Amino acid sequence: MSKYSLKERSRYFFDSTLSSGPLGLLVWLGLFSITVIILVASFVWIIGASPKESILEQAWFYTLTSLGAFWNAEGGTWLFRLSSLVVVFTAIFVIGTLISILTSAFSLKVEQLKKGRSRVIESDHSLILGWGEETLILIKELVTANENRPNSCITILAKEDKTLMEGRIRDYIGPHKQTRIVCRNGNPSSVSDLELVSINTAKSIMLLGSINDKADLSILKTVLAIINNPNRREEPYHIVTAINSPKVLDSIKMISKDEIEIIHKGEFVTKIEAQTLLQAGLSLVITDLLDFKGDEIYFKNETKLVGKSYKEASHSYNTSTVIGFHKSNNEILLNPPLDTVLEAGDEIIAISNDDDTIKISEQSKSLVDKNAINLHNFIPPKAKNILILGWNLHTIKLINHIYENTPKNSHVLIAASCDHSKIQVEKYISSDNLTLEHIETDPAERAHLENLPFDSIDHVVILPSYENELNETTQSMNQLDANTLVTLLNVREIRDNNNYQLTITSELMDIENRSLIETKDNDDFVVSDHLISLAIAQIAENKSLSPIFNSIFDPADNEIYLKPITNYINIGEPVSFFTIVEAALLQNETALGYRYKLADIPAFKGKEHYDIVINPTKSNLVDFNPDDKIIVLADDDERSK
Repeated sequence: MSKYSLKERSRYFFDSTLSSGPLGLLVWLGLFSITVIILVASFVWIIGASPKESILEQAWFYTLTSLGAFWNAEGGTWLFRLSSLVVVFTAIFVIGTLISILTSAFSLKVEQLKKGRSRVIESDHSLILGWGEETLILIKELVTANENRPNSCITILAKEDKTLMEGRIRDYIGPHKQTRIVCRNGNPSSVSDLELVSINTAKSIMLLGSINDKADLSILKTVLAIINNPNRREEPYHIVTAINSPKVLDSIKMISKDEIEIIHKGEFVTKIEAQTLLQAGLSLVITDLLDFKGDEIYFKNETKLVGKSYKEASHSYNTSTVIGFHKSNNEILLNPPLDTVLEAGDEIIAISNDDDTIKISEQSKSLVDKNAINLHNFIPPKAKNILILGWNLHTIKLINHIYENTPKNSHVLIAASCDHSKIQVEKYISSDNLTLEHIETDPAERAHLENLPFDSIDHVVILPSYENELNETTQSMNQLDANTLVTLLNVREIRDNNNYQLTITSELMDIENRSLIETKDNDDFVVSDHLISLAIAQIAENKSLSPIFNSIFDPADNEIYLKPITNYINIGEPVSFFTIVEAALLQNETALGYRYKLADIPAFKGKEHYDIVINPTKSNLVDFNPDDKIIVLADDDERSK
């Protein structure tokens, strides 16, 4: 026997239907109106007070009255009129309640839309899962990439409030006519929430981890939600992400197979740091290739060049720079031997202003000045003295990359207040290429910096110290960046006051702090996650760029170098860049551009300043100076020559 009474059951049923939303309330409101109309119509008909011919006509009259259509009770008796007032008051109640329901329902719908819980109906859109400071940089790059693509769309799914995300994007990006940006609130690792953003029709998916999730578990859960979704599409996804944890990286590769391109943050950043601190001006080259401003790397199927060699292909373009071949079996050949032949189905890999600017030149004669080429004035690289201020878990990797890039007899001095750094330096086996030395000091203290031998230093690297082992404390991101900022400002002042000719590479944790310390000195470089955001945007637009970036940032493969102009030509007469391309090819290198000295600028107070040109128009004549550099893609570094 049930322990609940009929009254309790009825009350529960009534409450349940009301809580179901406006529809339940409308049903009860309709039942109440119908009941009142039937009772009053029956009453006035039974007592003979109704002026209508039938009870059905009277009920219909009251129905129209309850809906506010009209009110007319003049033809009946006073009893009929008084009875009809019941219907009138019911009509007032019904209409008022109906307006309230509609208003509430409309307000609720608007509130739901503000929360970003409606489904996105898009296809071929770029999908970003997660939110962080790097998200804004990523969106800005994608908007730039879509400038020549009308009606493109970027969709963001994150746990952040929709209106807050839209406000941040609006303030940071500004007008973006060609691209729609749609934000939705939800959990990226929830299968049902992923359905909100039409994940099965997205052309690319970018996963961003949380600042507080150093183990990358949120990214791992999101990958599982995408890959194991029972409603997933048949064709492979194009997923791009950046990972901190090597363990999670291996797990993601195992479960996602060929559907995901992964950037290992620590390796990526330290490789760039090692390359840029040893080559002044390289930071500008890398940034130019990674962002969507200026020139980028494209692929093109050029049937006119089938059967032509790499050398012939390199000379076939005046406003684009060929850097390799993309084979029909997806093999990437960067800077191949000059006699490598482009076969049917292969694509050229070229640096150009846009994909539609890769056009074969129509010039009829060669513009190579063979008399200007001189490959016998090779200037050997000088040994480097490098000062590393700070220590973290990636520093030993940085030292290993420096070893792979630096000339012989180079020296690295580590100045840090960390017992672990001293132990690691003592374990390191010095060689002819590189020797290590450790000094225990606090880089954030100006007095400690004053005692360091800056007069003999070529390059300074300022690293955030994730853990201060002397105090056994872990510092926050803001504390780490604050120490880096203080150290950087002090080092700059020491350099400027003493006119030391050294460059500075610094690493920041928070992207927003980067703009606080960037200067017009393009030989200094600030490394942060903004580089990773640039790379993610590039790979999201073209999956084949991933192995190219892996190659040019890998010391064991083709890398970008800035080499003296005198390694290629005689100075004194203007030459076309076709001549530089030919001279580089003869040394198994690919010329990408050049670095040149700018005229004296008052803002730099007599300090030398340089600029770079990537993918120059090859037919233009250039009068090079002895201090200028040629930017090349080469398979080995200078000390191997």
